[in-house]
Amino acid sequence: MGGPPQLSAAFWDHPALAEAFADQDMGALLAAYRHHPHHVHRITQDRLAAWLGISQAQLSRYENGQNPIERMDRLRHFAEVLGVPPEKLWFDRTGPSRQDDGDAAAPPDVLGAPWDAPNVARSVEETTRSDLAISRRAALTGAAAVAVGPALVEPMQRWLSPLQPLSRWASGSAISEDELAALQRVAAGLRGWSLRGSAGLARKAVLGQLNELADRLRRAPAGSTTDRAFFVGAELAKIAATMSWDAGMHQAAQRYYVLAVRMAKAGRNDPFAACCLAAMARQMFDLGRPEDGLDLVQLGQYGTRRSASPTLRALLFTREAWAYAQMGRVAEFHRAVGMAQECFAARDPAAEPTWLDNFDEAEMAGVIGARMRDLARHDPRQAGLAAQHIRRALALRHPSKVRNRAFDVIGLGRTLVVVGEPEEACRLVRGVLPTAAKLHSGRVLRKLQDFARETGRYRQEAPVRETRDAIRTVLSA
Repeated sequence: MGGPPQLSAAFWDHPALAEAFADQDMGALLAAYRHHPHHVHRITQDRLAAWLGISQAQLSRYENGQNPIERMDRLRHFAEVLGVPPEKLWFDRTGPSRQDDGDAAAPPDVLGAPWDAPNVARSVEETTRSDLAISRRAALTGAAAVAVGPALVEPMQRWLSPLQPLSRWASGSAISEDELAALQRVAAGLRGWSLRGSAGLARKAVLGQLNELADRLRRAPAGSTTDRAFFVGAELAKIAATMSWDAGMHQAAQRYYVLAVRMAKAGRNDPFAACCLAAMARQMFDLGRPEDGLDLVQLGQYGTRRSASPTLRALLFTREAWAYAQMGRVAEFHRAVGMAQECFAARDPAAEPTWLDNFDEAEMAGVIGARMRDLARHDPRQAGLAAQHIRRALALRHPSKVRNRAFDVIGLGRTLVVVGEPEEACRLVRGVLPTAAKLHSGRVLRKLQDFARETGRYRQEAPVRETRDAIRTVLSA
């Protein structure tokens, strides 16, 4: 058989396929397609993988939910190869027309641009101007263009080189202390806005402020307030990146993480640049690229080997452990976690920078617990430890950290599914659904989608079926 068979319309109405469509889960769709009783000949993973142009191992990870398929180009390609009827899909199989996106110019190349301070400011100004003009739908279709592998890691190695500073004499006036204080107040307000899970308008507010600051920095002479203003810009760029990631706009998120690293470098704040590299690594983990994420973390570790505070070192070790968890490297995972705990125990909170305030004891426990849950896919013995850490995070987490608590609860529910307690898992997750609906957080919704997929094997149990239906209602809203 040279390719997928011709199929009748009734083929796509099979209950297993209908469930995959309802869950918006391409991995489950591939598995249901392969096991469909209609096929005259058995469809092996090797055969289906060959039709799709991927490896058997990659298909296996898709089918068991280890690597969720979120890239739009991949979703469209798989649907086209298999001949899935467009009306069955939860996405547009053909994509927007060229006329729809004709007014959207290609965003600037932030990876290949020079890293001297004036060009950093220019890159930020051009990128924000471009992104303020582009539609959200056009931005979402750019997810396929995220840089990975050497195309990402090699340009980021340039952050290790000394940065050419701004000219001491420039066309604009120096940034004053009062102006800097006003910028810092605006950044603090926007940071709080982003933590509440706001979208759309809040992101545009961050980009607008970042655009104005970049225009000011491009003409500012060298000086201490200019350096500190670059750091404020790095904070704003990181906020814009996180908001973009939360909305599923991975290409835009990557651009702003890169700009955050470059602005922190221009502001002579290598530790914050390393923190931004760690955030970039999290995006790579989310995209199923643990090797790339590990490379970025190690760049951050090497660049701050003499300047990182204990808390930053702990944070970087947890990101290193994250990579090992996804790769199933149990011994390396526990070594990195042990180093993170050792560094965290040595910290002096009063001496740490304020931008690390969110990485507290609760966050540390939550991150370790969630990563142990990832590791449990390779070693089920880790699931019990994962639950202990996540429960500790919930006990320590301040009630005001609503989104983090939602992540904790969903993460604990997913862990309980691994250890065979789906009813308790569903009870927990049902309790967080009203909060999730109000947060408007794309990442929280995607975690709920993960929970729904992972409980699929228990779908015949009433509490599971009811919870999956309730999740579907929240997702559709």
